[in-house]
Amino acid sequence: MGYHTTNAAYAYDMQAAPSRAPREVSRPRFDVYTGEGREANQQASPAFVHVIKLFCVLVALFCAIGLARVTIASFTTAELNAGAEASTSLTAARDASSELEVMRSVYGADSRIYDLATGTLGMVEASETVTIDLGSSAAR
Repeated sequence: MGYHTTNAAYAYDMQAAPSRAPREVSRPRFDVYTGEGREANQQASPAFVHVIKLFCVLVALFCAIGLARVTIASFTTAELNAGAEASTSLTAARDASSELEVMRSVYGADSRIYDLATGTLGMVEASETVTIDLGSSAAR
């Protein structure tokens, strides 16, 4: 819009005195460059792509190391639990074995058997004994 000679030109230029001649206001230069627009090649720089690939490799390596660590820790825990369980069962077996030895010595004692036979069952000791010798008849 060209208002160089009217009162509007003075109003837009914010001039206080209309006695001066209108002057042109300088505007920033606006150049238009022709190109491909949206179809322009918008590839990322090779350095940026390399950094992204390196980051992805490091994240995958971190995850793999973490997974290996968790796997090793779980196997170690399972082995320790199995060892503790075996130790507990071994201790229980030793206690049962010592208890059985005590019971065997108590129940197999000659004095206990004699007391049971004479007291509870009413048996008496034999007055006569018979000895059979099978060695001489087997040789003939």
